[in-house]
Amino acid sequence: MFPGESFSSQGHPQGTLELFHVEKGTLKCVVGETELLIPAGSSAVAKTDVPHSYANGGRSKLVFTMSVTEIHQ
Repeated sequence: MFPGESFSSQGHPQGTLELFHVEKGTLKCVVGETELLIPAGSSAVAKTDVPHSYANGGRSKLVFTMSVTEIHQ
């Protein structure tokens, strides 16, 4: 993501999880009322069945990988 770029979602089906791994920069992830700052070399898992967003609030390019798991019952 480029500086200032962001994405938001109203939430996914119940039980959905997202795994983030940041390679370069810092990922700002807001899930519900919780804000996470995930620096390069770190990973985080978030339950994303609630409104959430992620953004590059830095001044350099953000490189990260995201995997989404939707559990259907």
